[in-house]
Amino acid sequence: MKMTSAIHPWLTILVFVAGGSAASAAPRSGSCWVDVYNGPDFTGTQVRIFGPTELASLKNLQGADWNDAIESLEVGPGAEVSVYGNENFALPSGPVYHEQEIRSWGNKDENYRSQVATFTAGHKVHHLGEYGLHDQVSALKVRCMD
Repeated sequence: MKMTSAIHPWLTILVFVAGGSAASAAPRSGSCWVDVYNGPDFTGTQVRIFGPTELASLKNLQGADWNDAIESLEVGPGAEVSVYGNENFALPSGPVYHEQEIRSWGNKDENYRSQVATFTAGHKVHHLGEYGLHDQVSALKVRCMD
């Protein structure tokens, strides 16, 4: 069963799918979720993903292709979320760069691309570009903390 709510095109569209998928709308824990948006600052289409879950690909997230489409997110009060730049949670085999350290040195590596970022309960990410993951999230995990 699919429910869609759209009052105006500029308002957030809520999409929930019941049954069958790894990101089911049936809550496993009322506070264990992440809301993802395809626009910055929590704009555009929104999907709520309840945990615990591991989504190795976002190409068919609740019937839509969300691969490399997430721009902002909000973590529920009972969740921890990790986002990955590659499908299947694949990490690069080369050197690891730490963006926070690069920033603290006052430098910016133009070739830097984050491969994974983890956000704790209640965290709001206005734009994933701040973490080197602008339109580059291809997999995610939601862990329940309660």
